[in-house]
Amino acid sequence: MRFAHYPLILGLLFCSPGWVSLMASSTMSNKEISDVKRRSIDSEGLRQKIENSAVLLANYEIEAKKLVRLAEKGGNSDKINQQARQLMDLSESVIDSARFRLPQCDEYLAMSIALRSRLQEISHASLESDYHHDGALPKAPAECYHAKDLFIHPATVLVLTRDDPQLGSETRLSIKAEITEVLAHTEFVRQLVLY
Repeated sequence: MRFAHYPLILGLLFCSPGWVSLMASSTMSNKEISDVKRRSIDSEGLRQKIENSAVLLANYEIEAKKLVRLAEKGGNSDKINQQARQLMDLSESVIDSARFRLPQCDEYLAMSIALRSRLQEISHASLESDYHHDGALPKAPAECYHAKDLFIHPATVLVLTRDDPQLGSETRLSIKAEITEVLAHTEFVRQLVLY
């Protein structure tokens, strides 16, 4: 069963959005977030780049919620794939800002988005172990994880629909779980990268 390694996500599926935020907030305390080393925004150009990323992150959240609704309401695999690709595109711009603001995450995030070129052949099991659980990624501090997931979760949706284009009920639940989980990471990205 695909959910064998996702007991927390199954619980999140049946929780309120507030509970999702509460669960996500347990991964980094406010003190840990405030102690993260960030590169300063010392020019108008950089400030504008961060402001653009803030807008893109807000759009990401809107589009992620649309993807959850598509999975729930019977959207076909083409529509779901289109929405997942849009999330991946939005995430790359936000991750670009994360790579700048969090230089300690640069290599980790670069290797994460390099997954795009492997999505046609990577197995779901390899995606889980190598990217969700960081088996193929370099060691990185905890703050890097949240930005990575903006890309990895919609990439996982593409792999799920590739493997089950008819979108059986288990696949739809998996898609919903992937995107529900990534929505819990967006506030961390906002605090770590944009503020």
